Formats: sequence, structure tokens, C-alpha cells
Amino acid sequence: MNEKKENLAQPLRPKERVHFLDIVRGFAMLGIIIVNYFLIVDSVKGFDMDSSDLVHNLVSTFAEGKFITLFSFLFGVGFMIFMDRAVQRVEHPRKLFARRLLILFCVGLLHITFVWVGDILTFYALAGFLLLAFYARTPKTILRWIIALILIQFLAPVFMMLYNAVMKTASSDMPTYFDFTLSSHTSFTYLESFVARWADMGVMAASSFSTVYSMFLMFLIGMYFVKMDFFTTMEAKQSIWKRIWFISLAAFILTQFSSMMNTLIPAENTFWMELFMVLGQQGNLTGSMFYMSSLAMLLLYVPALRKALMVFTKVGRMSLTCYLLHSIIGTVLLLPYGFDLASSIKPIDTLMLSIAVYVVLVIIASLWLKRFNIGPMESFWRKLTYGKTNRASETTPVTLVQPLNSDLRQ
Repeated sequence: MNEKKENLAQPLRPKERVHFLDIVRGFAMLGIIIVNYFLIVDSVKGFDMDSSDLVHNLVSTFAEGKFITLFSFLFGVGFMIFMDRAVQRVEHPRKLFARRLLILFCVGLLHITFVWVGDILTFYALAGFLLLAFYARTPKTILRWIIALILIQFLAPVFMMLYNAVMKTASSDMPTYFDFTLSSHTSFTYLESFVARWADMGVMAASSFSTVYSMFLMFLIGMYFVKMDFFTTMEAKQSIWKRIWFISLAAFILTQFSSMMNTLIPAENTFWMELFMVLGQQGNLTGSMFYMSSLAMLLLYVPALRKALMVFTKVGRMSLTCYLLHSIIGTVLLLPYGFDLASSIKPIDTLMLSIAVYVVLVIIASLWLKRFNIGPMESFWRKLTYGKTNRASETTPVTLVQPLNSDLRQ
């Protein structure tokens, strides 16, 4: 028994430790592809909130909102690593990061204009500027901000509920995300969708405050994890990761239970329905942290799975390239101006298509990374950021003195 425990707790090999965040990033990309493809299909068919399909409900419960939140966490991690390196390399690291964000914003605008309205890069770029005010802050200060933002996110709707209950104000007329349709997803020609995308983006941007708020919160949590040094010598911090996993598991169960209760409570009990809905809305945060910490636990305690988990690093190292590729592939296959699969595809087929596209991206990334160290869009982003070509960093292998391998910190 003791020997078995020792085997489970054996140290991570350097290569596995270097790539942990790429594993998380690659795993998050799989979830993002699944959610985005379901979003495209649903928007073409018309959003059906009462869908009884098991696959659709599983994706809605365990994937929707969780993976984009996890990606936001990783963006905060990448910001800290980028800034730590930039401080040692350049005289004005904040200006360098600002230029990096500006380039990302322009890529996002091109993505919206020519490919898909569901772009997240522009939001990352705009919210990312807020991080510059927090780089030099202590972990304790950042933790206080995190707690304050979580409390505001939870208490604001609670106070609104209490106000509505006291003032007898109905809230049923408030607009929801599903009150609008995406006309760019129903356009029959590419030129029609080209114009419609910006009209759709205007509607989405007008209701994006909560998205940016949650995004910024996860940025700070990612920064906090780096400042607390949770990602280096992870095997020496097994007790910390175990604690993070147990806390996130309990929180995730609570939020998922609240979401379930929200559907079971009779419609006349409006207050309790709204209370459980508010608790359930925290599921994106709790779910993303649970998934991330679960990957850490698997890496630390299940050595047999480490090679399998390393598959995620391929897409993780080329996340920007793969994000743009998944949009191009998905819109061509699913939308009316392409193969129009969305009008007839079933939820199980949407899931299978998402996984198939991810496998294709793994193959493309693997072949590319055999010759180059970073993806084409990552290389483009780096060159524009630094204003010069760094060919050595593209063609030479990663050295073990680099703590992580991530496009967000290049």
C-alpha cells in the first residue's frame, strides 16, 4: 500500500511540469469549440431554452460559460508571465503590453469582420488594459479585489431581488441574452453575413458588461495564482492543490445544485427562483476552477494519464491560431453560406463534429510544432509586439529554464 502511494505521488518530469498550463489551455479550447458550435447551431435553428435533448442539456450545464471563463483565468496568468519577462527585457514593459493588446484587438476586429461575430479577442484586449494597474500590487491586495468583485457579482442581483420584492416590481420584462437573433447566422450569402455581423456585434456589445466583469475577475484570479507561485514545483505544493480542488468541487456542486433547484421550484415562488438563479450564475467561475484544479490533480496523482494529457499541449501552444481556425472551419461547415449543416444537424452530431475538428487541430498543431516552436499567428503576434523578428525563438526547442510554454506570454 505504501509503495502504491509513493508511485502515485512521484514527482512530475520537467517536461510535464513545463507544459501544465498548455494542457489547461488546450483542454479549454476543446470546451470552447463545443460551446461555440452549439451556439452557432442554436442561433440558426432558433434558441430553445426548453430543449429536452440530453446532449444539449449536458453541454449547457457542464460546458457553457465554464471554458471561456477558464480561458480568461489563463489570460491573467499569461499577463503576469509576459510582464515579468518584459521587465527584464525592455525599458517600458507596460507600453509593450499595451501594444500587444492593441494588436490583439485588431486581430479580433478582423475576426469579427471576416469570420464570426462570436469573437472574444476584442473583449480580452479591452479588459486587459485594466490589468496594468494591478501588476505591481501585492497578492494580498489582489485577493481583496477578487473577494470584493465576487461579492459584488453575487450581492448586486440579490439586492435587486429584494428591491423588486419590497417595491412589488416585476422583473419579467427585463431583456435576456436570448431576446435577439444573430442575423449573420441566417444570411444566405457571405456578403450578407459580412454586413450583418457588425449589426449583431452591436447588440452583443450593448449587453456585454457582465461578460467583461467576469472576464476581469478571472484575470485577477490568474494573476493571484502566479503571484502565489502555485504553478512552479507543483509536486511540492500537492497539499495546496488538493485544498484548491476540494474547495472548487464543493463550490461547483453548490452552484450546479442551485441551477437544478431553479428549474424545480414552482413559478409562483419568484424570490426563491431568482435566488437559486443567482447562485447558479456563479457556476462559470466555480466550474472553471474545478476543471483546472482537476487537471492538476490528475497530473500530480495519476502518472498513467500524464502522456495522454500532454496531447492537449499541442493546441495549447497554438491557442490563438487554433481559435481562429476553429471559427473558420465551424462557420464554413455550419452556416447557410457554407455547407449549412446547422439547419439539420442533431446535438449529438454537433458534439461529434466539435471533437472531430479538435482532433484535426491537434494534428495540424503537431505537424507545425515539429518544425517551429510556436504557431503562425503566435509568431505574427510576437513580431508585431516586439517590432522585430526573433527567428531563434521560433526554431529552437524550449529550454527548461522557461517555466511555462504559452503564446500569451511570448
